[in-house]
Amino acid sequence: MTKTSAATTAVVAVIASATLFGTTGTARILSGVEASSVAIAAARLLVGALGLVVISVISGRGAALMALWRRPLVWVMGIGVAAYQALFFVGTGLVGVAIGTLASLALGPLMAGLLAWVLGGTAPRAMWWVSTVIAIGGLSLLTLGGVRGDTNFNTLGIVAAIGAGTAYAVYTVLGSRLTKMSLSAVDVLAASFMIGALLLLPLGVGDIARFATPTGAALVLWLGVVATTLAYVLFGKGITHLAPGTVATLNLAEPVVATALGMIVLHEAISGMSLIGCALIALSLSVLAVSTVRSGA
Repeated sequence: MTKTSAATTAVVAVIASATLFGTTGTARILSGVEASSVAIAAARLLVGALGLVVISVISGRGAALMALWRRPLVWVMGIGVAAYQALFFVGTGLVGVAIGTLASLALGPLMAGLLAWVLGGTAPRAMWWVSTVIAIGGLSLLTLGGVRGDTNFNTLGIVAAIGAGTAYAVYTVLGSRLTKMSLSAVDVLAASFMIGALLLLPLGVGDIARFATPTGAALVLWLGVVATTLAYVLFGKGITHLAPGTVATLNLAEPVVATALGMIVLHEAISGMSLIGCALIALSLSVLAVSTVRSGA
């Protein structure tokens, strides 16, 4: 496979994974399951991690997977996975969904690009900077255009949201670094997600019983198997072939998909500002995708 075709496949895979990530909010609302966000995140992560473990074992890489749990970087990555989930929900709980989401998602691509550079990677390309700044601007319009009085300034909440974005960057960059060591992306994600799930599970154990219903089970299976296992198999193709910052920026397709599903499936109203934000994100990701494919990285 040529560098160009590998880059094309990786870009498509990351955008496909972001599309699956974007279904989570709509799936939760349609299910009607009344469980805490942390409990849903814990259940999703556990089922998703088990799915990745099954893929590794069926593929004959069980021994390689076990060996990964002896690597300190995998544990740091797993802590990053759990920290992202926990800090995201703390942040949105204290400053509102809009501002918390904006602070978390906007910081992720910047932190991923810079952290990869600091840890010995190449400096982000000029087109990545341009695309990322446009995407963050679009994300700001999309998010703030939907504010309906659910925001307030809270220093701890802002710090938690920023921490979530940083944790996301950490596990994206470390995952990319580990796959560059000729390790399977699925194995790396399976090992780290299992650690993250076990760390997060105690925080949501009180609501686990709410998933013991047909709709609860269906929600967990969708979020775990489709929006985590399948989505991260696709995500793994991205971190294997693309720079971490590029992967993180392409993942900003997630809020656009979530917004579109909200409009089409849930019949939610959307402001003109939010529509402009969606258009800017789509434009920036298109530019970045074309640039990445042409450069082959």
